[in-house]
Amino acid sequence: MAVQRVLSDVAELLEQMELAVRDLAAGSSERTKYELRVRSYHNDKRLLDNELEKAIKRLRETADRDELLAYDEAVEMDQQEEQLIANTERLERSSRKLQDAYRMAVETEQIGTEVLGNLSSQRETISRARERMREADIELGRSNRVLNTMIGRVIQNRLLLLVVAVFLMFTLLFLVYKSL
Repeated sequence: MAVQRVLSDVAELLEQMELAVRDLAAGSSERTKYELRVRSYHNDKRLLDNELEKAIKRLRETADRDELLAYDEAVEMDQQEEQLIANTERLERSSRKLQDAYRMAVETEQIGTEVLGNLSSQRETISRARERMREADIELGRSNRVLNTMIGRVIQNRLLLLVVAVFLMFTLLFLVYKSL
């Protein structure tokens, strides 16, 4: 039956939507929002499944009852026609609800695809920023080594200057001592 095929397609779409929602970050507001939507769609589908089963059951019960009671063919046909019309209307309403649910499922899937695309581009941006930070860290390490080398040379130069000053002072003292 066409309605059962549509219900089967809707069930598959709901499963795909659940998988897409699971890919979103746990605890995020978007994930919660989409989980609620998917649950709502599941409930709508469950109601439509029940309504379809009831309609099919009523059709069978009506047919069985008519056979058992052996109504007059004209009365039987009128009742069956009325029941068929009522059931057809119910099925049409159910089909419209299913089509609406299917359309919402497709829209939600498109939104999920957009969200995943956005997350992918944000991931690339974060990866590039992380790489730039890594490069900056390497450059800072090099700068630190150059500064340490410069500080070491400054200390060496000061020590050398101190040694020369001490040597000159001793030389001067020695010369003063000798001249006395």
